[in-house]
Amino acid sequence: MSQENVELARLLFEAFRTAPETVGYDAAIDLLDDAPLDPEVEWDPRAVAKTFGVPDIDQIYVGIEGGKAFWREWLSGWETVTVDYELVDAGDQVVALVDQRMKGRSTGIDVKLGRYAQVFAFREGLLTHWKCYAKPEDALKAAGLSE
Repeated sequence: MSQENVELARLLFEAFRTAPETVGYDAAIDLLDDAPLDPEVEWDPRAVAKTFGVPDIDQIYVGIEGGKAFWREWLSGWETVTVDYELVDAGDQVVALVDQRMKGRSTGIDVKLGRYAQVFAFREGLLTHWKCYAKPEDALKAAGLSE
């Protein structure tokens, strides 16, 4: 099942990574309705919100609609978001080591968020929990791995 979890995480990443050239961010967000998500999935961006000073997303979002609200809030400020990532298999979890850059929607200014991590937790083929970590080593440790 763990390779399937890696592929599910890749599917979610690629939907957003390619959105500007394909369907656009709003349509990519709407794809969450058909994504392999537990109805009560939790989205936790708080560590990144605190570390990088983004108070608007400093909360846990619950459910598919909560996830859509988070992504709409996060993406609303950016014209483009460029993400390079590496996925690390951790059994029922997948760690995404992320390097992210954005271009401001209203300013046109390029912003480098830098390296951080996300942990995707799966149960029975569904994403149940997604959490950001400001430090990749914290995410690896949380998933029972070390860098």
